Amino acid sequence: MIIGIDASKAAVKNRTGVENLVYELILNLSKIDHKNVYYLYTNTPLPNELHHQVNFIQKLNRHRRFWNSWFLSRTVAKNRPDVYLQPADKIPAAAPKKSIAIVHDLAWKYFPGAYSKFGLSRQRQAIRNYLRKAKRIICVSESTRKDLIKNYPQTKSKASTILLGYDKNRFHRFASPQDLLKIRDPYILSIGRLEKRKNTASLIKAFIKLKEEHQLKHKLVLIGTPGYDFDSIYKLINDSDYAKDIVLPGFIHHDKLAEAIARADLFAFPTLYEGFGLPALEAMACGTPVVTSDSSSLPEIVDNAALLCNPDDENDIAEKIFQLISDEKSSHNFSQNGIKQAEKFSWEKMAKEYLGLFETI
Repeated sequence: MIIGIDASKAAVKNRTGVENLVYELILNLSKIDHKNVYYLYTNTPLPNELHHQVNFIQKLNRHRRFWNSWFLSRTVAKNRPDVYLQPADKIPAAAPKKSIAIVHDLAWKYFPGAYSKFGLSRQRQAIRNYLRKAKRIICVSESTRKDLIKNYPQTKSKASTILLGYDKNRFHRFASPQDLLKIRDPYILSIGRLEKRKNTASLIKAFIKLKEEHQLKHKLVLIGTPGYDFDSIYKLINDSDYAKDIVLPGFIHHDKLAEAIARADLFAFPTLYEGFGLPALEAMACGTPVVTSDSSSLPEIVDNAALLCNPDDENDIAEKIFQLISDEKSSHNFSQNGIKQAEKFSWEKMAKEYLGLFETI
């Protein structure tokens, strides 16, 4: 059987959510499947480790503009697979009937203001495309599957869930993690785009409240790139009395994230909406206590291994953070429970489930 995958996002140098999923899916499929042939369609050369197996064949078309709307379909038409997987964007016209799409979240439905008109249009077109062309739709969490069915009831018969994983060789407990961020003070860490949907402003306000009411000695480290309405976030930081205690390192490569997480006293992730919430899982794997939202997919992913907060209430965010930082026993318990919870997830397990889907669709 020939399985086609739009692998273009795996070629991105600074990978985040969707890009990591595509990269890890292909990498782990190459470890377990030596029987089927994979056509990896891409407009940028893929990392060598993704196509060093003889049955994983890179199909390179270097046209970056109009890739999804035109050149991907031409490449698929020229190199036809039996089964096709579209990890993001639209399924191309030339794809076979046995086509699978992945839905990562429906954030654009709940936070349309965080997207450009073009971005919203692209999301709507992709969903309409899936309704027409996808034989199966895979969601990255049960929460996302329920959101999809709620908004598009006609997807109920073909929507199912395959959970993500994490890199166990990279994200784990460290005996003595390096100080890669060069921060001598203890710190609270958060990872994600600095924007409204990630609730960055509420986390900053909660941190300021902790500084004012409890003379918290920690710094707040926000790893991520500026997102929607970042100007207001930057102003909030600079107008506060604690601007020097709020650190913005920008984007940090995945290779260096684990030790930065492991050195944190607490991982704060009070985001308004997540399709899966991979940063919270990676933080638990590192043994860092987690405070995260009681909404969307996060309770499903963390179970009872993290302290849940109301993301719409900055006072509750502050209270839950202080509860863990000030109680060493509670912090230790959440750390241990987090490690155990993270062990339930793996990229290999995810790849096995996709392989099973490819072979039975």
